[in-house]
Amino acid sequence: MPGAKVVSSGKIVLVLAAALMIVLATTSAFGMGMDWGGGGGGDPGDGNTCVPDDPLVIIPGPLGSPVRIAPFDGQTFLVADYTRKTLSWYDQSGNLVPFIETLGKPLSVAVDSVFKNNDKLKEAYYYVGNDDTRTIDVYYEKNDQVLLTGQVPVGTNGIQALDMQFDPVQNELFVVDGLSREVKVLSSDGQLVRTIGNGVLVDPKAITVDAAAGQIYVSDFGDPVVYPVIPASVQVFDMTGSLASTISGDGLFSRPQGVALTADKVYLVDSMLAKILEFDRSTGVKTTSFSCQGASEAHLLLPMDVVLDQAGQNFIVADNRNMRITVVPLTQP
Repeated sequence: MPGAKVVSSGKIVLVLAAALMIVLATTSAFGMGMDWGGGGGGDPGDGNTCVPDDPLVIIPGPLGSPVRIAPFDGQTFLVADYTRKTLSWYDQSGNLVPFIETLGKPLSVAVDSVFKNNDKLKEAYYYVGNDDTRTIDVYYEKNDQVLLTGQVPVGTNGIQALDMQFDPVQNELFVVDGLSREVKVLSSDGQLVRTIGNGVLVDPKAITVDAAAGQIYVSDFGDPVVYPVIPASVQVFDMTGSLASTISGDGLFSRPQGVALTADKVYLVDSMLAKILEFDRSTGVKTTSFSCQGASEAHLLLPMDVVLDQAGQNFIVADNRNMRITVVPLTQP
């Protein structure tokens, strides 16, 4: 909308010549359904009794290609849909509402929000990894209006923001860069503060930050082709970027994506196994797994991200090839 006012609060903002009012998406064509052969299944070694679907019949869902989920207020989650170029709200009642039509394919999303005392939204910034322009796009919401305030390229070659998380404690944005294969930490004004994992990370994919514990968890595909083979892993760094520990995927997982944490557990989705794997946070030992490959309720197909609901009773999963958000109960088999 030409002439719209761009509001800045010292966040990551590069003002465009004419700020754009984002038009809320109201309709979206469903993708084509797909038939899949059998496969997957529970791990007999960890008590997972999930039975895979055979054959897998994929019914077009309300999403096209969900890739990342950002928790918002404990009750709602923001979902990045890569193929339909949208951000959508998902709540625990199962409602999915289109929110922002992005300017390119969104690889990731992070949220920085401020609430009033009555828990109503005061203002929010939404950071979106734009795969088309290789920028981080910044959207600002206030008074029920959403503005695109700018696009941050981060370096001469841009950035492939595969995953992001905003740390409100230090006011920093942590970004997994698929181009440089490291984590870039940006300040509130969009400047590069430091990099993490250079020389350690091989093919990083996703990140979660526990600022209170001073830990950063990064999933890494490794390199299964070259010799010597580098196994997939979850690398754990401190907030300065020093490597603290490693959870090795050797024999356990090969295509790790989103990571979620509790006080004593690490949860990791493996897109190839179509599972959520549980590890002891202090020892890195695998303890169990959840779900398996399929299209029916609580089954997964190419899961990309996982978060826990506010009560810590359910996984909220970006179930990519099922084209939906899938809820998997966190209950021991």
